[in-house]
Parts: sequence; C-alpha cells; structure tokens
Amino acid sequence: MSTSFHPGSGDHDAPSPWERRILAEIEQDLARSDPRLFRRFARLGRTRPRGPHRWWPFSALATGLLVAELSGLAVIGTLLPSSWWPVLGVITALVVVPWLIVAAAGNNGGDPTGPRPRSPA
Repeated sequence: MSTSFHPGSGDHDAPSPWERRILAEIEQDLARSDPRLFRRFARLGRTRPRGPHRWWPFSALATGLLVAELSGLAVIGTLLPSSWWPVLGVITALVVVPWLIVAAAGNNGGDPTGPRPRSPA
C-alpha cells in the first residue's frame, strides 16, 4: 500500500494500522490465489500518461463525414419546400446526436481513463 497512516494528521478516513494490516493480508491472499486478477487490480490503480489536450476531440475523418452529411442536408433543404424543413430538422438531429456519441466514445472506447487492453478470447 502506498498510503501511510499519520495519527493526528486530521485525515479521519485514513486506515488505521490494524486496517492496513488486514488489507495487506487480503492483498497477499489474492496475489497467491489468483495472480492474474491481482495484476488486473494492480493495473487499475495506475495512472496512464495523458497526451497533450486536444481542443477538438474528434478525428478528422469523423469531422469530415459530419460536415459532408450536414452540407448534403443543407443542399437538400434548399431544394425542398419549407413544409419539409421539420423533417430535415429531425434527420439532422438523427445524424448529429449519434455522431457525437460514437465519435466521443471512439476516441478511447468510452473509458475516460483511456483505451482498454484487449483480453484474450
């Protein structure tokens, strides 16, 4: 365990020495009984290095496809009578909302900590 207990430090949620000993025993038992699961838990606690923050979170391909789709809808909208504009509004929403969800989740598999390693099938 990397945290330490300092009596009187004002951190009332810190584990006591007795609790730390029990947790260490549980950790050792898990490492002995299921090393694979132990390694997986150990990886969860690590922080992954982050690259530089991008101001636009979507790929160029996803952005290009969205612009093309919206441009096509705009051209179709100029050719159709105004009574069809509500339908185009619904179609536009059906294009934009899934694009935002898929493109945002596609950057890192939907996991805010980064891509998940693939497990053997």
